[in-house]
Amino acid sequence: MSSIGGYWLAQKSVKPIERSFNQLKQFTADASHELRSPLTVIKTSIGVMLSHPERVHPQDLKKMKAIASATDQMNRLVEDLLFLARTGTETAARSYSPLPLSEVLQEVVDLLEPQFQAKQMTFNCQLLEKTTVLGSTSQLTRLFSNLLENALQYTPERGTITLSMVQSDHSVVVSVQDTGIGMTPEQLPFVFDRFWRADKARSYRDGGMGLGLAIAQSIAQNHGGEITVSSQLGIGSCFQVRLPVV
Repeated sequence: MSSIGGYWLAQKSVKPIERSFNQLKQFTADASHELRSPLTVIKTSIGVMLSHPERVHPQDLKKMKAIASATDQMNRLVEDLLFLARTGTETAARSYSPLPLSEVLQEVVDLLEPQFQAKQMTFNCQLLEKTTVLGSTSQLTRLFSNLLENALQYTPERGTITLSMVQSDHSVVVSVQDTGIGMTPEQLPFVFDRFWRADKARSYRDGGMGLGLAIAQSIAQNHGGEITVSSQLGIGSCFQVRLPVV
């Protein structure tokens, strides 16, 4: 009786916390959704004006470009917050299908290839054919894009990034390894926290908001997998995503 009573009290005390969390999640989703419309209007208006620079005073052109950049940054933040707010609420309803993982990864590589070339980086790609996972192409594309973009941002010019796959009987491990700035052991537990950055002195470069790795972790978990990281300061980092294979 005491065990049942304790369980009942515990469940009752948790319910307000759970309700508050769900309300906060819903508010984030609603606010993010409502912000999309005004941001779209601003982006469209600025785009129209920038498409006719001859109509804009030279002194105002720089300001408009700054507004356009800030609007793009806010758009990405809103989309990221909306995704994170919906994580877990739509997982059951989302239908996944079998897909070749190597094709998803190759598309991501092709998309980011100009950035590798711009930084004169050495990029090694070791993919496995006939590796099938159950999932969403768009979500997995976002996961690995986030990891490779993170490696690009924290690896200096002429550095090396390696994308590789290893398959076992029931899972496949995709590794993204770089020769970037790396992290200390004290920093590693916070890597997947939202809005966390290894280098606090850096601004929100390239429109990033510190949500990329948190989103990558959410996607991996939604697909029944996990993501881990190992790193050494001044040597580089290695992110590994383990996914179940079909």
